Amino acid sequence: MATGGEPNAPSGAETAIDLVQALAELDAIRRRVVNVVGHVLRTPVTTIAGMAAALQVAPDDETRDRLVLGLARNARRLEELLDDLLIAAGVSTALPVDELASTPVAAVLASAWTETGGPGELEVQGSPQRVSVRPRSLQRIAEILFDNALKYGHGPVAARIGTTSTGIRIEIESAGDGPSDEELTHAFELLYRGEHAVMSAPGLGLGLSVARELARADGGDVTLERRAGGLVALVDLPG
Repeated sequence: MATGGEPNAPSGAETAIDLVQALAELDAIRRRVVNVVGHVLRTPVTTIAGMAAALQVAPDDETRDRLVLGLARNARRLEELLDDLLIAAGVSTALPVDELASTPVAAVLASAWTETGGPGELEVQGSPQRVSVRPRSLQRIAEILFDNALKYGHGPVAARIGTTSTGIRIEIESAGDGPSDEELTHAFELLYRGEHAVMSAPGLGLGLSVARELARADGGDVTLERRAGGLVALVDLPG
């Protein structure tokens, strides 16, 4: 029987075993993160290297122009991936540094839709209001949410602009079952990817974490809400 101190307190040997197990788990997580990050970053790097080699022997101006555009697009993608990693890791210097500006929400949503390869022209419901944000932040938030909707939803994507008591709310809705309730509880966790996401598309599991961080940096937030027939991403921003 233990006398004095905490009853049933772990022994030194048990504490050492727990520490070894914790370190092993951390090492497994580290290996997984390095593996996933390395795999995802390799794609644009390999593409850029291939296009640069092809550019050296391009037979005509039209081919060269096409390769240059491809290089620029993949370089931007690589830059976004690196920024996402830094923002998700809490490195504030990776946040957009452009000044707060009165920004036309509908125009930014339309631009983000085009950038993410959305089919056709995006129809934005609600008033085309303006909001005081960093335009690059709003554009990146919208790109992330549209990208998720296109990858993991089914059918058309709807975008709406409304007001709240403190500002404006952007709703991006995608049809389909979407993630499970369990997955929704972890959706904003760093590097978390639900089963459907892992099976359907490559990625780091950073998007929602980054979108929320960008919104909060401007005084807003990003949340998810399940509704009949689909999943809605809500972007709340101060007016």
